[in-house]
Amino acid sequence: SMVRFSDIIKMKSQDIPRDGSSGGGTGNSTRSKDSLIQDRKISEKRLNDASSYTGEVIDYYEKFMKRAQNIKERVISNQGLTPSPILTDLYSIVKDNIVDELYEYAMLVPGDYDEMLIHTVDVTFIALKVGSGMGLETKILLRLGLAAFLENVGMYKIPSRILNKSGRLEVDEINQIKRHPEISYDILSQMGQGYSWLANVARQVHERMDGSGYPEGLKQDEILELASIIGLVDVYTAMIMKRAYRNKLIQTDAVKSIVEISKGLFPPRIVKSFLTQISMFPVNSYVRLNNRSIGRVISTDKSQPMKPTIELFIDGQGNEVSSRQIIHLAENPLLYIEGNASADEMT
Repeated sequence: SMVRFSDIIKMKSQDIPRDGSSGGGTGNSTRSKDSLIQDRKISEKRLNDASSYTGEVIDYYEKFMKRAQNIKERVISNQGLTPSPILTDLYSIVKDNIVDELYEYAMLVPGDYDEMLIHTVDVTFIALKVGSGMGLETKILLRLGLAAFLENVGMYKIPSRILNKSGRLEVDEINQIKRHPEISYDILSQMGQGYSWLANVARQVHERMDGSGYPEGLKQDEILELASIIGLVDVYTAMIMKRAYRNKLIQTDAVKSIVEISKGLFPPRIVKSFLTQISMFPVNSYVRLNNRSIGRVISTDKSQPMKPTIELFIDGQGNEVSSRQIIHLAENPLLYIEGNASADEMT
């Protein structure tokens, strides 16, 4: 089975960088103990933030997780997929205008699910957020959400020993993983002619504008817009998640990487919407303010992307903040973000 979040928490701290950086641990046992204590504190704080969301948001998040699990089971046992219940839920969250809250909740909650399911649900909500920012009409947004939710079904046919391998992947293993868009295409094609567009989007998610993508090396306008949106979001979501075969990036670094690598790979319109919607300081990223205090982003403001809402953890004197302290940077003209911080700096 896939690696679960709970299993990652149980791993020795030197096996997993606590700040999401690419470096390994120090191997120092005292540091490891501190990291574990700190990690528990951060998990508690994340749960505390997550608990402030409405029942509706939490219910939909859990519902999408259960649907993702159900789809995984159906794909593995070669059963058909039915899109209408997914579309009904997508229509509800778009109509109720809770996409932003679902995204924020998904970034905060330490869900105890296998990582492929978390990835699927995160990609769905982030893609809807980016699509909304592009001004896509409801019908197209629903198509985007459905495609984001189902594009990865081919991965469930890849042997778990490859997906969970912690060492370097062999060429033939990489090639097996790279077959998943075509496997997704085959699975989704069975849904009938009315969903041929869906199968085509899933097949093209890893295509890139400069022709460097796969499986067909399509270029520019040959790639469907929905596939490009999901492709960009998929790259970002993979960067911020710990995978068996590589470490994750701090979210702010992941956004910077997207800016650097997206040139010529994704349409500028999509990249621009991604940066506006997700911001340079995404939800759940750690930041250092100009008064030397450190906190974590708990929500962002599209009209003022450089002025998110922060929960303070460490004050300007380097002391841990004892009671919950929320700072709305948009209302504090003298305070601003100087740069990102790591979870390790909170000890």
